[in-house]
Amino acid sequence: MKSNKQFIVHSAVPFFVGSLAILSEYSGLDVLIESYFFNSQTGSWPYKSLFITNEILHTGGRDLIVLLATFNIIAIIMSFFVKSMRPYRKHLLFVLIASATGLLIVNILKNTTHIYTPWSLNIFGGDKPYIRIFDAVPFASSVGHAFPGGHSSGGFAVISVYFVLLAMKNKYQYYGLVIPLMLGICFSITQEIRGAHFLSHDLFSLVICWGSSLVWLIIFYPGSLREKIYRQPWPAVGNKYQAKVVSDQQRI
Repeated sequence: MKSNKQFIVHSAVPFFVGSLAILSEYSGLDVLIESYFFNSQTGSWPYKSLFITNEILHTGGRDLIVLLATFNIIAIIMSFFVKSMRPYRKHLLFVLIASATGLLIVNILKNTTHIYTPWSLNIFGGDKPYIRIFDAVPFASSVGHAFPGGHSSGGFAVISVYFVLLAMKNKYQYYGLVIPLMLGICFSITQEIRGAHFLSHDLFSLVICWGSSLVWLIIFYPGSLREKIYRQPWPAVGNKYQAKVVSDQQRI
């Protein structure tokens, strides 16, 4: 029963976060937050090109994710040659595929949706219309390249580590949850104060990366997880003969 509840909670997270993202968009919270980082007198974003936000947290953060992915790929390759690493190959592949899937979906949406960066919008001195996720798109609008948040997805994609530790019942699984979340939140705040994304953009990135890892979790670990998720535990019995009796009685 505990496993059933755990699965339901993990499945509900994307819907809950997605609802918060939609609420943030349509309540005006998105625009309100960004207005604090926009200087209306100069018509500029003061934090957009600062060294710490642009070079360290943006460029440096992107390089960090590339470095982690490189280490992951190297570890997978080594698992074919180093005997002691072979038991971890499946887990390493899971992290790579689950993370890459989330990033790929985000990238596809960024290149197909017509939602723009705050610094491009006419309400902040730009030339693009403010379009929300369910709004009608004006005719001949260009692709926005802003939704969902690409930079934050790099941090949230690492949440795949949490899911693999969860499947392994590793005692450090919650470190695998907290660290990627903090990384994704840090990247989100960085882009939001620069004027590159709204809060809702980054929340949807979390939805996608979480959902990607959850789906791949079921695919990669079907035996143990599905048994715990979908099957009720057997009654406590003393031996195999009693178990067979119980099973026969249930059929009757």
